[in-house]
Amino acid sequence: MREAERATRALTAFWGGLSLDARVVGVLGVFNWLLLFANHTTVAATRDLPLWRLFPTGLDTVFLILTGSLAVTYVARDHRSRERFTLRQRAVHLGAALAAFTVLPTVASFVLRVTGEPYTYIHDGALMIEWAARKLIAGQNPYVANYLDTPLYYWPMVNNPALYHLTYFPLLYLVTVPFVWVFDRVGLFWDERILYLPAYVAAVAIVPLLARRPEHRVALAALVGLNPQLFPFVVEGRNDFFVLLFLFAGLVLLQRDRRALGSLAIAAAASAKLHAGLLLPFVAVWLVATRRPRSPREAWGALWPTLAPAAALLALVFVPVLVNDFGAFWDDIVSYNAGGAAWSYPISGVGFSALLLQIGAIPNAQAPFPFAAIELAVATPVAAWWLRRLWRAPSLTTLLGGYALTLLAFLFFGRYFQGNYLGFIAAVATPIPFLMREAAAPAAARARRRAAPGPPTPAADPAAEGRPTAEPEPAGVE
Repeated sequence: MREAERATRALTAFWGGLSLDARVVGVLGVFNWLLLFANHTTVAATRDLPLWRLFPTGLDTVFLILTGSLAVTYVARDHRSRERFTLRQRAVHLGAALAAFTVLPTVASFVLRVTGEPYTYIHDGALMIEWAARKLIAGQNPYVANYLDTPLYYWPMVNNPALYHLTYFPLLYLVTVPFVWVFDRVGLFWDERILYLPAYVAAVAIVPLLARRPEHRVALAALVGLNPQLFPFVVEGRNDFFVLLFLFAGLVLLQRDRRALGSLAIAAAASAKLHAGLLLPFVAVWLVATRRPRSPREAWGALWPTLAPAAALLALVFVPVLVNDFGAFWDDIVSYNAGGAAWSYPISGVGFSALLLQIGAIPNAQAPFPFAAIELAVATPVAAWWLRRLWRAPSLTTLLGGYALTLLAFLFFGRYFQGNYLGFIAAVATPIPFLMREAAAPAAARARRRAAPGPPTPAADPAAEGRPTAEPEPAGVE
């Protein structure tokens, strides 16, 4: 018992002596390293494989040793060097860990795809965006066309409904069009991760700018970049960090009072994915509430000039698609995801729908069910309550908290709730505790200054105030 007590005290003292960023990198790094052996998987040729299986024999062992050692040595350097482990060194070390966990397997997956078949080692969503861009180049509406004549037909999923429905917003394939056009013309192999991997790096580099304290910045980058429900999906080409890049950039710009540019960046995120679209009402309320308007005219004056560029971008992205064939867009984006299309997305994931399917309330994964009504019934009051709170006390903390909870309520009760959805919500909510802590620090400092006793007030000099002075007493008189 004494040895156990000594070990516990030593471990507590060791943990207490670590910086915040070392704790975050150590816990997340070791946790993700353990998950690499089985749970962190990626799509391959016919079935999902652990990430280390992307490397040939020998290099797979090197990959596992590298990821584990980078996590452990960060903690060891912080414990041994303390302040000598500088901010730049911490950033470089964390960058190496992010490269080992995410960049290396992404590059390996890309090489395996290039040297194999074009429908292997990539998520079907990224594959669809690549070919949606090619459909547009060929003069076809990506929401009208089917994808039976593309490598998506051979993607390892039986009866994949994505062959008939493009479930993504237009900006994803619009951004891809010039790259596909150039790569196809010069005979190079295009992979959507050529866009998504730099977006991952950029998003992780931008999000720390939301915090002020150096240790908070490093910890924030680690929490987002090593998010166990998010970074493995970068390897197979999901678009979460492409959206988060614009979202975080917009928040950083709003924080610095660059309102028009910040709104424009968030509108770009909303033009790529519905997840970001739910942030727009919160941004609009924040823009008005922070100006404290005294009349509707003042409110409109605070809102419209700021949102005009964002509105123009949204119109430029969506109006041509809606005018061309509104029915096809609605069928692919709304009906397909809500279960109202002729061939809808199957119930899957870890949300409310999966629970109903598990207990037998829904007969099969293809069966229709009014998930859209449930989503709106749950998410609408959540959003309304937070929007009211944001109006009364506008802050980025309240904005992000309301958005994250609204997004959780909306997605969890949808037809499917994938693991990367949870990771996306966690990434959005990650800056909140840092913003709260930094906002509370000045108030706490002011309270301490008020409570501290001040220096003694010197006695007033009567002569200086023009009052008569008393006669001095002779020495020796008590």
